[in-house]
Amino acid sequence: MIMTTKKPRKPPARKPTPLNAQMERFCQEYIKAPDNQTNAALAAGYAEGSACKRASQLMKDHRVIDRIAQLMQQRNKRKKLDADSVLERLVNMLDADIADILTNTGDIKPIKDWPAVWRKSINAFEIAVIDEKVTVKKVKLLDKLRVLEMVGKHVDVNAFRERFQVDINISLADKMAAARKRATGGE
Repeated sequence: MIMTTKKPRKPPARKPTPLNAQMERFCQEYIKAPDNQTNAALAAGYAEGSACKRASQLMKDHRVIDRIAQLMQQRNKRKKLDADSVLERLVNMLDADIADILTNTGDIKPIKDWPAVWRKSINAFEIAVIDEKVTVKKVKLLDKLRVLEMVGKHVDVNAFRERFQVDINISLADKMAAARKRATGGE
């Protein structure tokens, strides 16, 4: 008697289905704030109770990941944002001279008279109105050390990498001398 075994049938390859409207909306919302997937799911219309779980599931779907990458690439192209332009902006912030925003007497110039690089580098400022005259009293700029660190990481100079050096070159003579010292009762 001859026995034949049937080969298991492979299911036919399925074409990936396109994203539905809600998944597309999730992708659109996600690129606005990639730090919070749950908020993107809520904004896309998923239920509040399941938004966190659904966001996690969506981020495992290759179609969603591909669409998010495509949307981010389109946004970067629209905004003319690439690694070179980011580096150029950071370097301009580092090279900005504080004298550009001060008068000859050391007072702060009106913001409208500041170069663009300084106006774009403001973290916070305080304005005072005295006798209908508006003057800038305090300016908090971006942290230049942080900007320098970002530049260092960007150009991969490893300027801020912690370095440890361990000298493991102990010669046989050093070991013999230490052994003799111990044998003779030395420290």
